[in-house]
Amino acid sequence: MSTLKLPFTCLSLTITSLMIIGGNFYQVAASPTQSIQISNNWLLEGKIKVNQQDYQGAILDFTQAINHNHQNAEAYYQRGLIYARYAQGKPLNPDGTVPGCRKKDDYIIICPVEVKDKIQEYKQKAIADFTQAITINPQYAVAYHQRGLIQEENEQKIADFQIANTLYLQKSLASLKAKKFPEVIQLLKIIDKLQAEINSLNRIVDLRDPELQYPVNSSTVSPDSIEELNNQAYAALNKGDVQTAIQKFKTLAIKLQENKEYIRYQQIQLIIIELEKIRS
Repeated sequence: MSTLKLPFTCLSLTITSLMIIGGNFYQVAASPTQSIQISNNWLLEGKIKVNQQDYQGAILDFTQAINHNHQNAEAYYQRGLIYARYAQGKPLNPDGTVPGCRKKDDYIIICPVEVKDKIQEYKQKAIADFTQAITINPQYAVAYHQRGLIQEENEQKIADFQIANTLYLQKSLASLKAKKFPEVIQLLKIIDKLQAEINSLNRIVDLRDPELQYPVNSSTVSPDSIEELNNQAYAALNKGDVQTAIQKFKTLAIKLQENKEYIRYQQIQLIIIELEKIRS
């Protein structure tokens, strides 16, 4: 983090200052407000380093932010993102393998034990940071999302994705009330993708009633397909054409109900209710 070089006579209180009284040194701690500001400054420095791809420097800055304010949920989250990136081996080798590993042929990838151990270590650090961010802010949707992406067990992934989707939906409804239509569309697209991932994972672990699974051909693009109806509804909403958006979402809801995609059906129904409030 960059520091300001001030003349000796102009030194001001930052984290702590020393007062000399009667030959003794007394340490004066920064106030809670100052600690929060210092923490936010370190957080900003860390983000700048991330943009510069100085990930090790960013980790140090985010750690400093946490040290000055243990309730800085975003600092935990941002540090967790870097650990997750390392756990996923990014940037990858040209052959698509994690750094330290090599592809022997199309079927065999060889990774030294120490590389596997390091990846596991980064993964656990990422999960720990995302968990801490969630503990501080239980409404941290993207922290649930990112933790779900790095979880090893499918059941854990599903649990995190479901909570993230619920929180994303709450955000989209709030944005809809504020008529922030582009933001709503962005959130709904995230919800769509995440719900598709949840459905796929549910089929793998066989947690759902087969009747609730997506039909095999439900993703086929046609004039009245779910995907196309989604696109039409989003396009209307993006233009601020609430009436057309309502019509498209209602048609989409019928299609979802027919395909027994009940979770998405309920989500779209909530969107329709808010849109009708705006129209009235």
